[in-house]
Amino acid sequence: MVRQTWRRVAGGAAAAAAGCLLALPGAHPASAHTEITIDPARAGAKNALATVHAEAESETAGVTKVQVFLPVGITPEDVTQVSLPKKWKLTKQQDSYTVAGPALAVGRGAEHQIRIRQLPTYASVTFKVLQSYSDGRTDRWIALPGEDGSASDNPAPTVQLAGGSGAAPTATPSPASVPPSAASAPSSSPATAPASAVGTPRTEPAANESSGTSPLWWIVGAVLVAAVIAAAVIVARRRRPPAS
Repeated sequence: MVRQTWRRVAGGAAAAAAGCLLALPGAHPASAHTEITIDPARAGAKNALATVHAEAESETAGVTKVQVFLPVGITPEDVTQVSLPKKWKLTKQQDSYTVAGPALAVGRGAEHQIRIRQLPTYASVTFKVLQSYSDGRTDRWIALPGEDGSASDNPAPTVQLAGGSGAAPTATPSPASVPPSAASAPSSSPATAPASAVGTPRTEPAANESSGTSPLWWIVGAVLVAAVIAAAVIVARRRRPPAS
């Protein structure tokens, strides 16, 4: 009887936690990510073909824009377009490029290709990406791995380069110092003074609450703790000897 009671309570807790997950605005599993592949992925390679796999995560809106912030060692002038979604255009900013156009069908990713004049000689390159939708939502794939190598919920695409050495210099200022509106708004024409390959401060996108850490897990944890306490009380009452 005690086991049955515990199973009912645990089942109810799981259902409540799932309900909290689905009820929270904007809550969705991180089932898709934006990734970048490069061919050849070799340090110093010339005319490398980069494919940006910007997967759609919204179930109600289409992708309208993808802004890619370039790593140190690659400037917008090093980038030329190869293929874009139909009716989309590529524009260049000081430290990034943007592809944008009419909203794609809901669920369709904004895959596109660019050619990079020459890759840097670092061991890896990281591209931070802002992905916007027709309903105003912006997914920010900008987080770097933790010092312990742990992954983030919204990781920035990173490509390992064969034959490379050393880590790319850390770009400044930090993402938190740049307002989201400034980070996500593309210019209408190429910048006149692109950032230099190495050593020049570069503007980076700001973190966004929609793709960062959410209070969701605190709520789920609270539900589970309450369920455990309730189960313990029920078990204690059933074990209490009847009054004489």
